[in-house]
Amino acid sequence: MEWLLIGLIILVILVNIRSFMVLSQFKQQRTQLLEDTEAIHQSMEEFVTNLEKENDELYNKLIDYIKRKESKLGERILRLEEQLDSGMMRVSTSVHNLDKQDDEKQTNDINSNVDEFENEKISKLYKQGFSPSQITKVLKMDQGEVELVINMLKKKQSYNK
Repeated sequence: MEWLLIGLIILVILVNIRSFMVLSQFKQQRTQLLEDTEAIHQSMEEFVTNLEKENDELYNKLIDYIKRKESKLGERILRLEEQLDSGMMRVSTSVHNLDKQDDEKQTNDINSNVDEFENEKISKLYKQGFSPSQITKVLKMDQGEVELVINMLKKKQSYNK
């Protein structure tokens, strides 16, 4: 009977030791998860900070573009008022066409800058390990467009190797 009691005590001690080992492993896993979570939060904060900075830059470019356009419109209004006052209201189609070409060129420049900016964001996120579907959700873009940019990025990288 004593042997049985000793055996049970040993069994209880072994179970307690195993329980402490399992608890220690859980604690290590929890610590690792907390560290991973903190790293993700820090990465997202950096991403948001960069995004805000890039957004500010685009906003400033847009403000400059609007100011240039307002200035040109102001100059054109003054010229037209002068022509009206002198009774010589003539609209020059060549000037109109040149202004129209300038407008189209500036619009194309802005669109290409926006496209380059979006492509850079997609590239950065992809290099950070985000999947195309995650990038689609974060940037609120079409999945096909994101996948196209990623495929072009992969081809560019394969040519550079």
